[in-house]
Amino acid sequence: MKIFFDETQKERGKINTNYSILRDSLRSEGLEVEVYNDFPISEKSLKCDVFVFACPDGSKLGKNEIDALSDFVEKGGGLLVIGNAGGDRGLRTNMNEILNKFGIEMLSDQVKDEASNEFNMPTHPVINDVKEHPIGNGVAEIVIVAGCSVRGSSNMKGIAYTSPAAEPPNAPVLVAGDFKQGRVVAVGSYRLFSNYGAGLSLRNNRTFAMNIFRWLGHLDTGKAPSVAVKKEKKIGAIVPPKTEPVATDMKPSSIPPPPTTTAAPSSTTQRQPVAVGDQNVLQEIERLRSEISEMREIIARLYSDSLGYLQEMKEEVRSMLDYIRTKEG
Repeated sequence: MKIFFDETQKERGKINTNYSILRDSLRSEGLEVEVYNDFPISEKSLKCDVFVFACPDGSKLGKNEIDALSDFVEKGGGLLVIGNAGGDRGLRTNMNEILNKFGIEMLSDQVKDEASNEFNMPTHPVINDVKEHPIGNGVAEIVIVAGCSVRGSSNMKGIAYTSPAAEPPNAPVLVAGDFKQGRVVAVGSYRLFSNYGAGLSLRNNRTFAMNIFRWLGHLDTGKAPSVAVKKEKKIGAIVPPKTEPVATDMKPSSIPPPPTTTAAPSSTTQRQPVAVGDQNVLQEIERLRSEISEMREIIARLYSDSLGYLQEMKEEVRSMLDYIRTKEG
């Protein structure tokens, strides 16, 4: 199964920064995960099983793009639209124009719960009203961070609801449903899928997120993925090579020595055969080069994740300020 994460709409969720743990979790199940940046979105370019909008910010889809996405779903594709507090109005987007085609709407509100929340923050409500559905398998409770509520028509089912004491009360924060041959999910919090402190690590958020992708890709029905899967090369832990003394009774190297010449011996013109000890040194050098290359890759990933973490902290401060303003005025 192939999953495209769109980046043509200035999304806040990116698989190579703040969504990298989600990306790696999906790949660990044999799924192919890629960035999509082919603008404008067209039917020809949607060569995937699941297409994701991870919280577009300040960008709007064109009519032809909306039509292409609608056709994609009708023909069997899975569409995941992830929002944030304030919905379309707060983000200056038009995701509801595509969601309305399937009977879904993201509301321009912010979900809060003074009584049941994480970190004693009302903008981090704990959701424990999870309905029976494949997306809810193994999920007792999740945390929705800085999210909005979602409304669905009769053929689109609410999967997770706020508590009676929340604002708004008894409101869906995730809606899912079948549409012709395809499937659609809308969830009001992009932070639910994030790497950092208010994301996948909270409660049953990781299980919930993985269930969403399995369901969208019809993996819950036993349907075979339509796209060939690529295996990800995993980077193992870096272990310093052991230094071993060269034994005098070591077996001869399997690498044959260079052929000797019939010319008279000369210290300046004749190459001496590579000794076993020298061969071991060469092998250790190659091993070290490989380890250094892997270290560079890990450092690059840590740097990328750090940038994503700073963005998450910025969003956290923004969310707290928004909440303080609503309480003051």
